[in-house]
Amino acid sequence: MKITLVLLFIFANFFQGMASEKRKCIITPKYTIYVANSLPSDSPQLRLHCASKDDDLGFHNLTTGQIFKWDFCNSYIQNTLFFCHLWWGSKDRAFVVFNSKHRNECFSHSCYWEADPEGILFDGVYPPQILVKYYDWKNASGI
Repeated sequence: MKITLVLLFIFANFFQGMASEKRKCIITPKYTIYVANSLPSDSPQLRLHCASKDDDLGFHNLTTGQIFKWDFCNSYIQNTLFFCHLWWGSKDRAFVVFNSKHRNECFSHSCYWEADPEGILFDGVYPPQILVKYYDWKNASGI
């Protein structure tokens, strides 16, 4: 019985690893995260850095109307967590964009975040339908 469980665990890890590379999730659902720039076109670009414990997605500069997106397979032990740090001129905000523990907020396996002059908005679907303000901007701490 123990050998069967060990083999099942090994195969699950193997297939999950293959699925992540091909973006086809076999054991757990695939999620897509969107971060959009809806700031005024005459303002500084939005700079962002997103990462998880295992994946650093790097720094990106978004012009008005641009969207940065990525997808991933949720961990089968439900411990996936991604965060982003956004900078806009003299303002910034760091926040969690996906947490397995709150995955039900992302209907249809999509999480949509939008940088707006008033703050950071969220909708659990893409394309967004009803955006809700989740966070205020803070004074920038520097890059």
